Amino acid sequence: MNIEDMELNEFLSRNNISEEEFTECALDWKLIQSIGADHQSKIDDLEDLAESYAKTIQRFAKVHSVRWRIKDPEHLMEKIVRKATKGSGSYNKKYINISVSNYSTKITDLIGIRALHLFKQDCVEIINSLEERWKKSEKITAYIREGDSKEDYKDRVAWVVKEHKAGYRSIHFVFSTSPHKSKVFTEVQVRTIFEEGWSEIDHKIRYPNFSNNQDIAAFLNIFNRLAGSADEMGSFVKALSTMIQQNKNEVERLESENQEHKKKINALLEELKNKKSTDDISNLVTNLQREIMNYDSITQVATQLQNPAIYNAIEHFSNTTRITDGLTSALVNSYSELVNKK
Repeated sequence: MNIEDMELNEFLSRNNISEEEFTECALDWKLIQSIGADHQSKIDDLEDLAESYAKTIQRFAKVHSVRWRIKDPEHLMEKIVRKATKGSGSYNKKYINISVSNYSTKITDLIGIRALHLFKQDCVEIINSLEERWKKSEKITAYIREGDSKEDYKDRVAWVVKEHKAGYRSIHFVFSTSPHKSKVFTEVQVRTIFEEGWSEIDHKIRYPNFSNNQDIAAFLNIFNRLAGSADEMGSFVKALSTMIQQNKNEVERLESENQEHKKKINALLEELKNKKSTDDISNLVTNLQREIMNYDSITQVATQLQNPAIYNAIEHFSNTTRITDGLTSALVNSYSELVNKK
């Protein structure tokens, strides 16, 4: 729809904003409409820019897939209304002075890119690649959900770690470019494919019709925790497969070493058969005993490595706080609390 032809009442209805709520906004309709129309006129250029960035990011190591979008003009206008309305929960005083000439420098997600990865720990390498390619415009922010441990980011001292009120989990990297004289910001969200799945379903279901529905919120909260548990399971499986491969490599090395000891043992036995001197026999027997001990010791280690303590690792994983919180507590407590309130 052409933003220039949109009436205020139509905009309010389409975006679930009441007239009373809009009267609290510090900005007038004409200004908001002008910003939306200006952004709409630049969408084609922004799409070309976003596509080029996405292609670059797709080549980064650890990136599974990339998605991108240009902020919808109406969503931009709705965001400006919320940010410029005291008491909305999203109020930000920097939006009071927003204008057609400066909105692209105040809003940092006109271009939004999502870099998706498989394992939680992959995010660090992806962020490093982003920093090598573009200069960040603000501090890197890691959003976590309630109950997440900040220990995962203890080595990232330059990052800001925040608990997201809606339960989203991702890392945000913002950079700016000036392709057509005016500065444009791009926000890259780095998250796992499980987190992306949950956030997409949450957005589709919750908005616009169920934003205040407690039943929907309760089950989406359970889904949120399950997505987090899936991320933990992915990390565990990767660590487990690495351990098994390391054990396999070590077993192969030890077996190769054992073959050398067997050759020495056989050579010593052959030499022993042809010796007549007692002293020579004594020395050979000593050497033979040493090689046999080495062979037995390596055989024992190799046998142990062939049967790693996988079940102990699984038991430890299943008893971690994150998993029990994510599955048992979420499934039992979340909805029961809602029922009790009723």
